[in-house]
Amino acid sequence: MTQQNLKSEIWRPFEQWLHQQILQLSVDTLSTGLLTCTACEKVFGEYILEYKDEKFRLPAGETYAFLCFVQATAANSQ
Repeated sequence: MTQQNLKSEIWRPFEQWLHQQILQLSVDTLSTGLLTCTACEKVFGEYILEYKDEKFRLPAGETYAFLCFVQATAANSQ
């Protein structure tokens, strides 16, 4: 199996799953004041997030982790 085949067989479904998770988490975290530009990933290759008056750009993996972090800390503070 070539490296290219490995990327298409494993990473493409993973990247699709990750994108879907980010889409769902971005909706779930709206109530915390976190805004996620999910279209920006297609245009810029990174997600643009705005949270507590700060804007930043993150790649998909870090975006997912940050969204999970915000969701977990919001749930713990209730």
